[in-house]
Amino acid sequence: MTNKITSEYKKCALLWSHVANEPGGTCRTCCIAKNRIQDSDGIDMNLSTHTMSEILSSQYVENIRQEIREGNEPENCETCWIDERNGKTSKRQQYNDYYRNWYGSDFIKWDEVPTTVVDAQLIFDNTCNLKCRSCNTNYSSKWREEAVERGVPFWEITSPILMMDQERSKFWTDMDNWTKDILRLEIMGGEPFYMKQFRDFAQLLIDKDLAKNICLTLSTNGTVANKQLLESMASNFKDLAFSVSIDGIEDKFTYLRHPGKWEEVEKNLDFYYELHNSNYPVNVQITHTVTALNVMYMPEFYEYFKNRWPNFNIWNNIAHYPKWLTCAVLPTSAKKEITKKLQAYNFGHYRSEIDSLIDYMNTPLFSNGSSVPDNIKSRFNNERLLMMDQRNIEKKYDTFKNQIAGGDVYRQESFTEVFPELHELLKDSYDYDQEIETVSTLGFKKLSVEEYG
Repeated sequence: MTNKITSEYKKCALLWSHVANEPGGTCRTCCIAKNRIQDSDGIDMNLSTHTMSEILSSQYVENIRQEIREGNEPENCETCWIDERNGKTSKRQQYNDYYRNWYGSDFIKWDEVPTTVVDAQLIFDNTCNLKCRSCNTNYSSKWREEAVERGVPFWEITSPILMMDQERSKFWTDMDNWTKDILRLEIMGGEPFYMKQFRDFAQLLIDKDLAKNICLTLSTNGTVANKQLLESMASNFKDLAFSVSIDGIEDKFTYLRHPGKWEEVEKNLDFYYELHNSNYPVNVQITHTVTALNVMYMPEFYEYFKNRWPNFNIWNNIAHYPKWLTCAVLPTSAKKEITKKLQAYNFGHYRSEIDSLIDYMNTPLFSNGSSVPDNIKSRFNNERLLMMDQRNIEKKYDTFKNQIAGGDVYRQESFTEVFPELHELLKDSYDYDQEIETVSTLGFKKLSVEEYG
């Protein structure tokens, strides 16, 4: 078995080096992996009760690595296979390139079971000050009250020890062991800058003189910029990168990332832009989560950033979940017009990425891991699959309509006022006023996990 990353097999450097956790401590092989990592009894492993090394070297993850070694496409890694089929550079491909550049081609020992975590994506908890339309209670504490009242499903953590229990959680008690090998950390949220535990953790790495070895990436919603903390981090970590989540500008930002204020975020982006262009080892990129709501407004988004913050790179994070919010569920007529608009705008060096997005939007859901169960696909021809797919899209689109209306009623917002051009494209298939009336009269439509996802 070769020790080099080659194109022979669809290997993924993250599977040999990385752990990603969810709020509460449950883990996946990466943040977009389909399934949680489990122990031999089928119980979710948790950073509160298992060490980083135990999770990475578990039989569950080793089975996925073995599938990769045998040249297969594990179901767990479905999102990457979907992106690659649509011509988009997948997370797997990105990180294989990163590892080659960072550590060299011989860094990963493909024929071995790894025991050392050198790369981790951490979520301390779901503390957040926003409740974004594309998010949920699991990743935002702000969402919980609304989710309960509207019947939006979410899961509850059942671990006997809280991951943030600094006295008992193995995340903290084993910290001296696992942090000494860490080369790269990615901190997600919630909103990290609102979490005391994150500030304690960052200071601990600085005080132990470990920060100088670590490249730290942090995702933030842009609503806060603690200059003193940011400059301390920039001065001590080997490398510092910020991914600022911005899904729209002006009133679209507030709608999509409620109740954020665009004027405040603009000022913070100006400070991040100063950091980005400073002598500090800091890089800032914009993460633009693309959904059915904002896909047609990408030209305006890119134009705004090109004129005000031209040195920011923009990463298009195509939303795959919840399915009802993905751009693929829009009516065919709307997708046709949006496709024309995206093809007409000069996206420059982002062109191939936008073309991949267009392909994803217009590809049948059954080809993108949804709408038809894998175990019955082979029983039907393509025409039948397309018919089944269309019915599934219509159901997801129905969910889109009632969830948008439900959110608007609860938050006292208006889809038609914020997205008038999109509403014009959808008005023949989306009677917004009637949906609002239905919610106002009958109450919120409560969905199962399957209906929502």
